[in-house]
Parts: sequence; C-alpha cells; structure tokens
Amino acid sequence: MQKLYIADDNVEFAEYLAHVATRDGWDADICSNGLKLLEKLQEGDGPALLLVDINMPQMDGIEVISGIAALNRPMRLRFMTGGGAPSMEAAKLIAQARDIDVGDNIHKPLSRDFLRDVLKTEAGTLAQMQAQSL
Repeated sequence: MQKLYIADDNVEFAEYLAHVATRDGWDADICSNGLKLLEKLQEGDGPALLLVDINMPQMDGIEVISGIAALNRPMRLRFMTGGGAPSMEAAKLIAQARDIDVGDNIHKPLSRDFLRDVLKTEAGTLAQMQAQSL
C-alpha cells in the first residue's frame, strides 16, 4: 500500500483527495498545515507522496520545504494551489534546489479522473524509489 500525505487547510478538499486515494488503495493522512505534515513525516518511514497546498496557516508549502529536505526518507512532492501559478513555480524551484523530488504542480479544483491519473503515475514513481533504496 502506497503512503500519501495531504497538507491542505481546506478540510473538505483534503477529505475528497483522501477518499479518492483510499479507494485506489492508498494509505492517506490529512494534515491541516505544513507543521503537522512535518510531524507526520517524522513518525513514518518508507516512500511517500506529498500533496502540499502552497497557501496554509502556521507553515505554508514554501516554508515546509526545508523540513522536508532534512528528512532521510524517499519522498515525492507535488504542490497544489487554487491561486496563481507563480508561487507554485517558485516553490517547485526551491524544492528542486534542495534535492527534493518534485512532480508537476496541481491546480485546484481537480477532477477525480485527473487525481486518479496523478496517483497512478506517482505509484509507479514511488515503486521505483523503493526498489532503488533496497
């Protein structure tokens, strides 16, 4: 079972993502901000996909990058926002500069079919990461 962490302060949207992911066989955790995400990531191990909203209270998607980079765990990151693309592009560049594996950005809202395609693609990427770490 693949591990998914969703960091988004929009509870309904995060629950929607988790519901779709769980139905597709993922183990999904919801975090309401970047600080909670980092706490959850430190508790677990193994490869994981992170869907991280750019705009959150306490610790946003850009602020969480340093904490993610400090963890010794195979992870794949995708930024999300319902706002403008420049903040996501900046976050992606910052994360890549910190050697974090970052996929394409996700613009909200997103359809169930699009999410399922993302999850299928990322499951393959995480399987490759796990094989490389053995």
